[in-house]
Order: sequence, then C-alpha cells, then structure tokens
Amino acid sequence: MDAIAGRLARDEPALRSSRDLWPGVRQGTGTGSGASLFIGDMVGIALFTPAMAGTRDYRMALLAKPGDAVVVRQRSPGFEAYLAEYLGIRQVRFLEAQGADPAPVAKQCRTSPALFGPLLELLQAAGSLTLNGYLVTGHLWQLAQALAAAAGLPVYVAGPSPRMSRRVNDKLWFWEVAREIAGPESVPPTAFAFGPAAAAGQIARLARVSGQVVVKVPDSAGAAGNIRFGAAQLEGLGPAALRALLEQRLRAAGWEGGYPVLVGVWESGVEKSPSVQMWLPQAAGGPPEILGLFEQRVQGREGRFAGARYASLSRDTEDTLTADALRLGALFQQAGYFGPCSLDAVLRTDPSGAEQIHWIECNGRWSGVSIPLAAATGLLGQRPGGIVIVQEYLADQAPHDTAWQCSRLGDLLLRRGQSREGVILVSPPRPQRASLNAAAVAGSQARAEALMDAVFERISPAG
Repeated sequence: MDAIAGRLARDEPALRSSRDLWPGVRQGTGTGSGASLFIGDMVGIALFTPAMAGTRDYRMALLAKPGDAVVVRQRSPGFEAYLAEYLGIRQVRFLEAQGADPAPVAKQCRTSPALFGPLLELLQAAGSLTLNGYLVTGHLWQLAQALAAAAGLPVYVAGPSPRMSRRVNDKLWFWEVAREIAGPESVPPTAFAFGPAAAAGQIARLARVSGQVVVKVPDSAGAAGNIRFGAAQLEGLGPAALRALLEQRLRAAGWEGGYPVLVGVWESGVEKSPSVQMWLPQAAGGPPEILGLFEQRVQGREGRFAGARYASLSRDTEDTLTADALRLGALFQQAGYFGPCSLDAVLRTDPSGAEQIHWIECNGRWSGVSIPLAAATGLLGQRPGGIVIVQEYLADQAPHDTAWQCSRLGDLLLRRGQSREGVILVSPPRPQRASLNAAAVAGSQARAEALMDAVFERISPAG
C-alpha cells in the first residue's frame, strides 16, 4: 500500500502538495471556540446545474452547531423553522447566494461582498473558521485563503486537496486503482475513450458481448453523466452514425466535449447495490473508519440514487466489501485524502451462478447517505441501529412545503432531546415538484422500515 501510494504521489505530486499552496490555510478542522461554514452546493460536480441540485444544498445544515453559518442558493424559512423547532439547530446564520448563478457558491462567497463580508465577520468573532463543502474544490480553498488573508486568522478546510478531490471522484482513476488493489475481477469490463471515434468503437465492441453498454462522464455523479445503449438500439448503425448518436445524447445531458469518457458494460444480474460509508482522518489521526454498509436504491434507466438503508448481506460478502474498502481507503489516505468517502459496488450473479462483487465508483465527498447518517449520529449521540433514507420525487402528487410535511408527519418526526427514534427531514421539498428527502432512524432496522412505511401512508393522497 505504501509503495502504490508513493507511486501515485510521485506520478502526480499535486495530490499532496496542492494542499500546501494556500497561505494561512490549513487542512483539517479547527478546535476550541472556532466556527464552521457549511456549503452544500452541488454545482462543481460535472453536469450539475443549480436547477438539478434543487434544494438539496440544505442537507449540510443538519451538521451545523450554534455560531456556525450555512450558505444556500435559495433560502427556505419553513425548513429553517423546522431545523430550529424539531432538531434544535438554532443560532445558525443562513446566507443566500445567487440561486440561478452557474458559478459555484464557494466562488460567489469569495467574489460577492454581500457574502464575503458576513463570513469575514464570523471568522473575526470566532477566531478561526472551518470550511465544510459538500464537494471540496479549488474554489473552497481559494475562499479559505481570501478569508485568512483578510482577517490574519487561521482558516481550515475539512477535506482533501483540489487535485486529490478530483482524482477520487474520477470513475476512470478509481477503476484503475480498484483493479490494482482488489484485483482485475473486482471491476466490470471498462475502457477509456479519448475521442468520439474511439468511444464509438468501444461501444460497438462491448455491445457485441453484452446486452447493455454505458458511457459515463467520469467526474459526474448521481447518474447525471450515465448514457445507456442497448445492443438492439445499435443494430445497423455504422461508426459515423453511432458517433453522432453518442455525442447527441452526451450533449443533451450537459456534456461540453471533454474526454476521456468511460465506456463499460451495464451489469446484468445485479441483485443489490451496496455502498460502504467511511471516514478517512488525516494520516496522523488513525486508520480509515467504516461507518456502515448500505444498500442503495436506484431508479430509472441510468440508475439515479433514490435512497438507502443498512445492507442485509451474507457474512462473506460483508467481509469482502469491508476488507476491500479499508485497503482502498488506506491508499487514498496515504495519497493525501481526508474526509468523508463512500465506495459504491454492485452485487451480481454471473452466468455460472456465482456471486460477484464489482466496484463501480468512489464518492470522495459528502453524500445523500453520509449526511443523514452523520446528522442522526449527532442527534442521538450514537450511530442509529436502523436507518432508511429516501430521496425521491413523488409521482401524481402536488408539490407541498416543509410546513405541510411537518403537519402530515406530526408525531413521527424526531425531536431532539425528546425522542430516540423518528423521521428527520433532510432537505426542503422542491417548490415545483413533489419530493421527499427524509431519513427514518430507530433502534432496529425493522423499526426504521416501519417508520418510513408510515411516512408514505401519511403523505400519500389517500393518507
């Protein structure tokens, strides 16, 4: 592991060195009376626009404490009232960025006096400030440097260097590393394509041996950059027509022409989509920690994330997932990674009937699982014995606000300090489309499942 991490760092020194290029800024978390800033913006992940991200940037507010600040694209007074009344998240300053601006919020915080001024005041009053981003990018480090320079006070970034962040979230980079650490059979058949002709050729080649092929924009997430092709769909298409179809579908998803792209087999026989949630401290802070094994629920042809729950797996499968994840986490940590990290896989049955684990991608950032898990752990004082997370649109329902959801769910909602189980609203519902982003937590998985069933009974049109 040391040798591989050393080689990665030699081949790309910026994995480690780019975190040391920001005067007055330290990697880590402040201590004592320092404050924290939370930015849950998803813009910065390839193909994500403000409209796609919706209201989910409020999720990071669940991690805030008195004296902290949260910046969102569009404020929701109703959700802020819910956070205060039910979860005890009070004395937190909420700031509103320009919602429709395609610039990442971290950049807006640095360039807009209306945002930079209050953050500078927060830093000066607290003595230090820790920046927490859903995704850590160069914009977050630049904001930290600007604040540190203006105040002459320490600013911390709770995450990896910009280069390390890009690498662990790159599906092609992860595929190479996972193949080396966990073995060549631990990943699905995958190819790099450095141009449109190469991509079309790889699609045609894989379609001959597999019924489904997927092209992925390697640094996107949440299925936003997944383009599926069925073998029947490609029949009769020559190289030029296949290339044109591929670029048409990629550009429709917001792709701007960057290569390489990933071309791989869309797995058949998939039974479950396990995810290993980890926390990777700084190298001097101890080994990677497994926070939980989850089973993800995905929807649609492209496999959009719709929720998760603790996984129900065989002991052998759990042991393999855990061992591989710890090795990969240790490698990332030694190469310079710090912060939350999750590894996604698929569990499938091959044609011979044997069970097979294939690693798919790494999420080197906070996620729709890690945020509610961390929030529930903080609210309960311990990791919940059972948890079910839902993040989905509600078909055939009119959109409703947070107050309506609270009124319908009533006694099901968790109240900090008053209940040991209940439902946590993770982000506000979308204004224009009925949605639910919530987590049910309880002492057992069966109880958490029952609570989430009760949620859907109450918010359904007939409920």
